[in-house]
Amino acid sequence: MQQVYEFGPFRVDLRRRVLERDGAPVVLTGKAFEILAALLERRGEIVDKESLMKAVWRDTAVEENNLTVNISWLRKALGETPNDPQYILTIPGRGYRFIGEAPVAPQRRPVGPYFAAAGLLFLLVLSGSLWMKFRPLGRSSAPGNRIAVLPFRVLSSDPANAYLGAGLTDALITRLANLRGVTVRPMSSVLRLTDKDPFAAGREVGADIVLDGKVQQMANNIRVSVQMLRVKDGASMWADTFDENLTTLFALEDSISARVATSLSQNLSGVEQGSIAKRNTRNADAYQNYLRGRYYASRYTEEGYRKGLDYLQKAIAADPGYALAYSGLADCYYDASNMLLPPQEAMVKAKAAGRKAAELDPALADAHVSLGIVASKFDWDWPTAESEFQAALRLNPNLSSAHLWYGLYLAERGDLERAVSEVRRAQELDPLSTDSSSYLASVLYWSRNNPAAMDQVQKTLDFDSAYFPAQITKAWILEAEGRPLEAVAVCEKAKSLADTSWTAAALGRALALAGKRDEAKQALEQLKQRSEREFVPGYDVATIYAALGQRDEAFAELQKAYNQRAEWLGYLKVDPQLDTLRSDPRFRDLLRRLALDR
Repeated sequence: MQQVYEFGPFRVDLRRRVLERDGAPVVLTGKAFEILAALLERRGEIVDKESLMKAVWRDTAVEENNLTVNISWLRKALGETPNDPQYILTIPGRGYRFIGEAPVAPQRRPVGPYFAAAGLLFLLVLSGSLWMKFRPLGRSSAPGNRIAVLPFRVLSSDPANAYLGAGLTDALITRLANLRGVTVRPMSSVLRLTDKDPFAAGREVGADIVLDGKVQQMANNIRVSVQMLRVKDGASMWADTFDENLTTLFALEDSISARVATSLSQNLSGVEQGSIAKRNTRNADAYQNYLRGRYYASRYTEEGYRKGLDYLQKAIAADPGYALAYSGLADCYYDASNMLLPPQEAMVKAKAAGRKAAELDPALADAHVSLGIVASKFDWDWPTAESEFQAALRLNPNLSSAHLWYGLYLAERGDLERAVSEVRRAQELDPLSTDSSSYLASVLYWSRNNPAAMDQVQKTLDFDSAYFPAQITKAWILEAEGRPLEAVAVCEKAKSLADTSWTAAALGRALALAGKRDEAKQALEQLKQRSEREFVPGYDVATIYAALGQRDEAFAELQKAYNQRAEWLGYLKVDPQLDTLRSDPRFRDLLRRLALDR
């Protein structure tokens, strides 16, 4: 077998597995290099796709898309395009042919220091590869590989196109999160960075690298301009423009994620290459509706949930095998529970969608998170919840939502020390998430560590004073510290920000603790009227009765919450709001029925 080839400015050493351009090494993944080697060995001949796939993926069954993506990476490395091939010609319907002149190249004889350096380089690469293979899971990536995909800006005044930027951002984050050794900031963090300077945005989320892009639609075509920037010195790692037709929109995802992955790692594993190359759907309508669904669901409003559910269901109708769409649908149903739909409707549908997503793609970590949420928040099936969250963390140790919801599950079980640790980990991975920050304050409050809880909730409110769940947590802490009048003022602010049954109930409880019994009873009457037109959890009402000292009424509402499968009943074991009821046998009976008595 010929060991060294030269063509144009390139030199390929098959023995050393090195591609050079004008003497400088060119970054290329292992599989892309093997494709180049196979084409060079049969240069001038047509190499059919099946033969090429068997040569490169010898013992693994892969989709043709894996070959297509790696060919795309190879073309990028060689500086050519399918429409202007200099070295690799596509033979439609058959395969590929190497068309460049590639004569035998003279061997370079290593001497003295060069040979020693080459040996050292080999040892460094080998040790790095072994570390990547056997490193412990569950911790963050090495510094240098923390990436933030900033929200792609849409250069259009048409609001109907707004989904393209957020949708592509979400899709790229999902794909790149499959790379081991890389931490990708989640969508919840980067959404707050819209229109910010990319370097400032990168520093804000603790990223080493940012991906910044613009989207422009022209008739039925779309152009995405992307640049990859290094935060510490402001250097541009690369910049490129990708053009596609709207009917092949997912090809953009292929091309951009492949380019990013190649830049981040020269030695992707076979699993990682498969994850990056994997298309979750080949149906253009399904893909576009999925992007729209995720975009609207991320607004966290009733209208957003309605539109999100509608578009995600359309995506599934267009492609019933689309696992990501089912996972998105599960999340949307959960988020819509208690606001748009009662748990007994929303959570059953979330569970069905999560199961379907996991069935279609067992390696999809988000699907297991969804199933863990349903098991812990609705079914109160603690062993299943533990199993699903652990599965998610094995599949993606850097998935912040898996750490967050696993931490809240641990809190429900009363394992508060580990709960704090897991929620802190979620916050490290998603530093701009008000959810993680506020939930950390809640777990500290459940731990009866009020000073730390107050410090944490104040940090959340300093970051986002309009985040009403943190206002409610602050009121709880003030009540626990014997400052109910201050809690009333905080609850009034929360209710002005979001007039929901939750904020109304929190205000009712604060009023009761402040000795304003008539106003507290008026709040109860208003909640009763509210329950005639929307879902009102019995748990929230029970906290007011407990504050008023009306035990029978409180337990009647807790029984209602049990029948409703109200989400917050899962925190019964740790919630200080119900401490006055703990000595009652009915409380212990309820813990037993929830399997929280041990």
